[in-house]
Amino acid sequence: MTGSLASLAKSDTHNRREWPRYGAAKSFSLAASVDGQLFPCTVVDVSLGGAKLIFDDTLPASRTLELSHPEARPVACERVWQDRHEVGIEFDFSEDSLGLISICIRNMTEIEQHPDAAAL
Repeated sequence: MTGSLASLAKSDTHNRREWPRYGAAKSFSLAASVDGQLFPCTVVDVSLGGAKLIFDDTLPASRTLELSHPEARPVACERVWQDRHEVGIEFDFSEDSLGLISICIRNMTEIEQHPDAAAL
């Protein structure tokens, strides 16, 4: 194992976040639904509290979006900020949210540990 979860978390002494944020050199995709319209997105980083997502298209104005992944139940998230095609979302602590967060972190650590697998 090339790094522990603690070493994958971004460290910043000026960081106001409550939870450590996990990122990877190569991100992975999720599907987001806003008002019934699907938008593919890329997860840049994730924490227990939220995630940073990048979209190819501008999202319609809506406070809530739903994230889905084939291995998890859909999760309703609150949009807390947006800058052009980047969106910050906040998770609740439901069982479904924790399942999606776990998948995100697992995918990021697997990519970090097995970079050749990400190219497949």
